[in-house]
Amino acid sequence: MNGRWVHSYRRTNCAMILLLVLSGCITETNREELKADPEKSLQNHIDLGLGYLAQGDLAVAKEKLARAMEIDPNSALTHNAYGLLFQLEEEMKLAEKHFRRAIRLDSNFAMARNNYGAFLFAEGRYEEAIEQLKIGVQDPFYRARSQVYENLGVCYLKLGDTASAEEAFEHAIAVNSKQRRSLLELAVLLFGQQDHVNARNLYRRYIEVEEQSARSLWLGVRIAEIFQNDDEAASYILMLRNIFPTSPEYQMYLSSRSRNPDNE
Repeated sequence: MNGRWVHSYRRTNCAMILLLVLSGCITETNREELKADPEKSLQNHIDLGLGYLAQGDLAVAKEKLARAMEIDPNSALTHNAYGLLFQLEEEMKLAEKHFRRAIRLDSNFAMARNNYGAFLFAEGRYEEAIEQLKIGVQDPFYRARSQVYENLGVCYLKLGDTASAEEAFEHAIAVNSKQRRSLLELAVLLFGQQDHVNARNLYRRYIEVEEQSARSLWLGVRIAEIFQNDDEAASYILMLRNIFPTSPEYQMYLSSRSRNPDNE
């Protein structure tokens, strides 16, 4: 696996996780108020640490999380945040240590299960990732539950288990009808099963909430051709050629035309 791609994936993955964890901006709370309430102080330092992580200021994030650790070294929330921090720093052994510690402290901590599952996925440890994610989705009140289902579906795809992947993506969409990658992945799976009507419906829902990629455009071309929508197919082909001329998907389009010249 290309090292530069892995580095980029890990940072992007952590950034996406942080977006799910955080809301609002970084706000320092009155120090005197925090001294009077250790639990509030703990949460404040964790929130600040995650906020600075999301902004890419790892040094300050580490300071805030170190303070949280001083307040309560057995906080699952703190260890989960440390896992994200060290994953961004590419200290993978430390990241895993803290994710595992968070789970030992709170076995029902869905966020830590998802984050650890995403970590394992990035390491190519798909079976282990599935174990964590399957536990994570059991919490019906976890606000990022649809993301856990989506991560689970992607893991199953990596293992070639398309039936389980399909089920996971269906769950993700049931929890969040705008779960973007799940819409596309499920559309691709259904298209491969020749369920063209449902594939088209999912594809249309996908392009309502997400910008086109080379992969989605190539799917759009094939769906449009199945339904003999020449104008739509031509539009997607033009976008694919102009925006993603070096993509594997455009090469697949060219290859398909060389095999079927009548479709030109």
